[in-house]
Amino acid sequence: MTKLFVVESPTKIKTLKKILSGQNNSFILLPTFGHIKDLPKTSLGVDLTTLQPTFVYLRSKYKVLRELKRLAKKVSEVYLATDPDREGEAISYHVREYLLNHRKDLVFYRLDLREITPLGVKSALSNLREVDERLYESFLARRVLDRLIGYLVSPYLSRAFKQPLSAGRVQSPALRLIVEREREIENFKPEVSYGLTLTLKKDGITFTSELHKKKGAFRSKTKEELEEFYKKYVEGQRIYVEKVETKEVKEAPPPPFKTSTLIESAGKAFGFSAKETMFLAQRLYEEGYITYHRTDSTRVSPLAKEMAKSFILENFGPEYSAQRQRRVSGKFAQDAHEAIRPTRLEEKGVGLPSRERMLYQLIWQRFLASEMANAVYLQVKAEIKTPTLPQGFTFVFSGKKLLFPGFKVLFAPFCHPEPQGEGPSVSITSNEGKVSQIPDLSENEELILVSYKIERHETKPPSRYTEESLIKKMESLGIGRPSTYATMLDILYQRGYIKKEKRELVPTELGKQVCDFLCQRTPFFMDYKYTAEVEEELDEIAKGGNSYDKVVKEVLEKLRECLKG
Repeated sequence: MTKLFVVESPTKIKTLKKILSGQNNSFILLPTFGHIKDLPKTSLGVDLTTLQPTFVYLRSKYKVLRELKRLAKKVSEVYLATDPDREGEAISYHVREYLLNHRKDLVFYRLDLREITPLGVKSALSNLREVDERLYESFLARRVLDRLIGYLVSPYLSRAFKQPLSAGRVQSPALRLIVEREREIENFKPEVSYGLTLTLKKDGITFTSELHKKKGAFRSKTKEELEEFYKKYVEGQRIYVEKVETKEVKEAPPPPFKTSTLIESAGKAFGFSAKETMFLAQRLYEEGYITYHRTDSTRVSPLAKEMAKSFILENFGPEYSAQRQRRVSGKFAQDAHEAIRPTRLEEKGVGLPSRERMLYQLIWQRFLASEMANAVYLQVKAEIKTPTLPQGFTFVFSGKKLLFPGFKVLFAPFCHPEPQGEGPSVSITSNEGKVSQIPDLSENEELILVSYKIERHETKPPSRYTEESLIKKMESLGIGRPSTYATMLDILYQRGYIKKEKRELVPTELGKQVCDFLCQRTPFFMDYKYTAEVEEELDEIAKGGNSYDKVVKEVLEKLRECLKG
């Protein structure tokens, strides 16, 4: 018997057709192109007494609806394979609702496609479930809250400013973050100080050491004080090593990507916006290259761990393999999906369009590195003195030498591990941040003074947010979820509340005024803690620990109280 297989995207269908045809399944595949039903565009769509929403079928989806109705006559089973998240659950719920209005005897199965591969499809078809009513209720609450805020706060805002404006449950607290950071920068007063650095030489190797007092670098308010210090305690005197400490230190690889860290890394590496990163990741997911890309977890499945282990053993050797357990990332993580990873490590993405290939290879590299051994360094710290140096003062040199690259074998310049005990000397990073060779230092030996330098230091204001750092901050506060980040930024740009200058987010004058107005009139709505609590309540609805009515009623009461008069 022919079965109907419903997904969101036509791209996903191309990938699934190849897989399902090989499994002897007689499926008809149909894309919905997103939601088929939503709250009406021209009215509130929510009864403020009963709190019940009225959803309508979208005119733009009439063609999809007609096709659903036509195909419903030919099948007895419907497989709902929309995205495995809250929005995808709502699409499946509405498709089921529509089809049941035309055929009561249809049987529905919901499946979660975490990855669109033969194995992923087989696993999903082996773990069929019903549409999750609680997850749909969570979607309803999210959608209704956004509509109430949009329809109640936005007109209030527009009247106050005498122009069409909008407010949003996630976008407005995000705007507050950007505005507050800008004001921190505007109010920042830099402080100037000076530090003393010696350039020294041992066996032809030049290195630097900085004046410390007790546990930190010594800073003076005046350059003259350090000039006098140098002439009195360093110039013309014997300079020697008083103490040397060496120890091996390990550097663990970063965990595999979740949504926020993927957006962050793609922005830094390639200059991709959050919107572009998520668009490209969606394509990679639908084409079967990566697992689901909207996730807040760094968890990796046991099967994926074994895949990585086999690849590492075959291509790098046993010393580079070190599987580890990953904890769920962050206090607010739902852990509904595993980390973003490639579905097959043998696939290098060579045939992909350039920007998709760049993102795929970033994901590939990060995942493989996360399952590899730690890098091992020899860390050296030396305390350097003169006979007359006052008590508590010392010049400090610190550096580290790579002993074993571990996961860094994947990253330039560590393209290949050096032969053990042979090869050129390894570069290190000194405490000044410059690359140099590490000197072989021992206690009581004398060093040659090459030069000295009094360096000016000025405290810097906090950096403006970029899209990546804003999303990282929002995630740490529990504001928003992986599926909302890119959309939220888009709205802030479109409303003219923020602009981008060299990748930095700058609030416009309008954005500042809107932020101040909302903070004054609807303080609860702009409160970071409260916004995070609402997100948690939406998650609790999905788990059965809260209800639609309770969450929506509480927010509506607060809104009414704030908007009185």
